[in-house]
Amino acid sequence: MVEKMTDEQQEFLNAEGKVVIKACPGSGKTYTAVHKLLSYVDNWKDYHSGVAVLSFTNVASNEIYEKAQSIHGSLGKLGYPHFIGTVDSFIDEFIVLRYGHLYTDSKVRPRIALSDNWNIPYKYWRTECYRNGCVDNIVQFYYGVDKKLYKGNKRVVCDRRKAKMLPCQQYKKMLSDMGIVFQNETALFAYHLLKKYPEIASAIVERFPIIIIDEVQDTSINQMAVFDLLSESGMKSMFLVGDPDQSIYEWRNANPECMLQKLEDPNWKTIELTGNFRSSQNICNVTSFFSASLRGNDSNNAIGDWKNEKERPVLLLTKKNSEEEIINYFLDKCRKMEIEILPKNVAVLTRGRIYSDTDVIGLWKTKEIELFAKAAYEWKCGSRKKAYQSALKASYSMIFNEDIDEYVMNQRIRKYTDEDTWKDYVIDVLIGMPDIEIEIGEWVKNFSVIFKTICIKYAYEISTDKNLKDTFKIKRSDKNTPNFKQIPLRKYFEKKIEYQYTRSSIHGVKGETYDAVLIYVKGNAGSTITPKLLMEGSLDQELMHLAYVAMTRPRRLLMLAMPETKRIENFGRFPEELWNYEVL
Repeated sequence: MVEKMTDEQQEFLNAEGKVVIKACPGSGKTYTAVHKLLSYVDNWKDYHSGVAVLSFTNVASNEIYEKAQSIHGSLGKLGYPHFIGTVDSFIDEFIVLRYGHLYTDSKVRPRIALSDNWNIPYKYWRTECYRNGCVDNIVQFYYGVDKKLYKGNKRVVCDRRKAKMLPCQQYKKMLSDMGIVFQNETALFAYHLLKKYPEIASAIVERFPIIIIDEVQDTSINQMAVFDLLSESGMKSMFLVGDPDQSIYEWRNANPECMLQKLEDPNWKTIELTGNFRSSQNICNVTSFFSASLRGNDSNNAIGDWKNEKERPVLLLTKKNSEEEIINYFLDKCRKMEIEILPKNVAVLTRGRIYSDTDVIGLWKTKEIELFAKAAYEWKCGSRKKAYQSALKASYSMIFNEDIDEYVMNQRIRKYTDEDTWKDYVIDVLIGMPDIEIEIGEWVKNFSVIFKTICIKYAYEISTDKNLKDTFKIKRSDKNTPNFKQIPLRKYFEKKIEYQYTRSSIHGVKGETYDAVLIYVKGNAGSTITPKLLMEGSLDQELMHLAYVAMTRPRRLLMLAMPETKRIENFGRFPEELWNYEVL
């Protein structure tokens, strides 16, 4: 933990107004943001306005709260009128749900729906958009502030120019008429609401005169548009804290350009945190080659306890070595450096699935069996709420053969049976599921029998269109992984495991620190992290950001294992004077 503030951190603590803080990995940005929060809270006199501290996930928001607790000792002052939460929850709670009735046609409070929980039963629109090659799921559409349709950060272009209203536009109007707003469009809804009623923006600014946004590189264009309106409505101070090189959620509409524009905006003051408390200088030196913002500049300065670690990062070039051989080589290196092999100290990171043999394309033949399998994993190892929701949707589809929204689904269930009995039925399905350590092929067979038995117990008839043999079905064979049916079900859903060491996807360790990290690049091809991408790929793309996040996790040892590649030293990102080249 940072104990003494650097001059850069102190500048952040003293700043007011519109401020953007560009913070390198390991710079203690969250720690400093928490100190900034507490500097306000300790002297706060107003009972009806407060400070809002926002991030982009519940995990990150909880980390801010816990850090504040560890520093402050008592958080009695941190409840109302202050707010710690996610950007989405702030926009939903204080703008959309509170004032949204002013903007809906029926003047009623809008309903916010998650796109994976609501499927409107109008197959025409979904089919048309799929047929035209736009998106495979129409709920992924969202409008931007420019009134264009997007999926992720890419424009959706439809060639049906002669139509008065495109299928996607008809679909969005239908949702609007029903008062439904998908979560990925609440920011746009809030933006239009604030534009139409500027007095709402003034009221929110009065309620929260100070806003601190952590991990601001993960904002979407629509979200930033909302906060721009607030910052222009008399807000005392707004602080945007982040690192554009660590933007790894573009698939969730995150756009690092939002932060980059603020760095260039003369109306915003920029403060840089360049001291790295986490990594050795040797690690800082090599990771700078993968940072777009450090392009042409010196590497960040190591200022932490391990700044003088002598071990250079290792570039491990593999031939046809097994995954086990590669990991054991890394663990032996850790032991030689006297790094204790524990989950909190050592991590093996991969892009995507942590078990390479579970990457089977077209594994699930129907959405129902995939949902049930996911429910089984969540029930045993994850969120029981998510398990229930997945089992609920799959069970409903099996009985009613419909794919519809939650509101209509609940109405149909009430007509078919009573709600308590239905809930008991879904929970019985979850409790009766086979153990997730069973081979996936056997799991599917066993579950088919169990599900039929539970339906008979409750006298629920499976739809005649849902033949169990055809519905509870997985892929028959796969030439790349012939034995995939013998792999336990658990491994198909596990994204992070902590046993002797941590094994995780890169997304799973964002913001974490380890003594030693192995980044395992599995192959030479595909839309993933590959040797070619690392050698010559654009530094501005999300995959490179992902590689950069992984490389900046360790304190002492960074090892990058990838298939042996010719002339890698000639590409400039792996200078031999900074890396130890080793061949396995």
